[in-house]
Amino acid sequence: MSHGFFFFVIILCGAITFSERGSFLLFQSGKDPHPRLAKALRLVPAAVLPALVTPALFMANGYLDISLSNPRLLAGVVALAIALWKRSVFLTLVSGLTALWVIQWLTV
Repeated sequence: MSHGFFFFVIILCGAITFSERGSFLLFQSGKDPHPRLAKALRLVPAAVLPALVTPALFMANGYLDISLSNPRLLAGVVALAIALWKRSVFLTLVSGLTALWVIQWLTV
């Protein structure tokens, strides 16, 4: 694949993404979105976050690793416990990252 074609594809993908996202602003200017659409859009972050986090927790070196030797999985368990207990995004992030760093430091 030539460099010119590669950059053309990248620019085309960016234009398509921009037009998809911009269409909400362009066609909805001055109007409130339909209540069902607004409710669905509020649920998007809750659906996307587990999809991003789950592979990072359960995959190690490209393979499924559900064992006590997986530091990310152990840190995820700590973060989940803090999230359920305190209901704080900040404390969940801090406790999960701290647990990961401590576990990695102890296993080195």
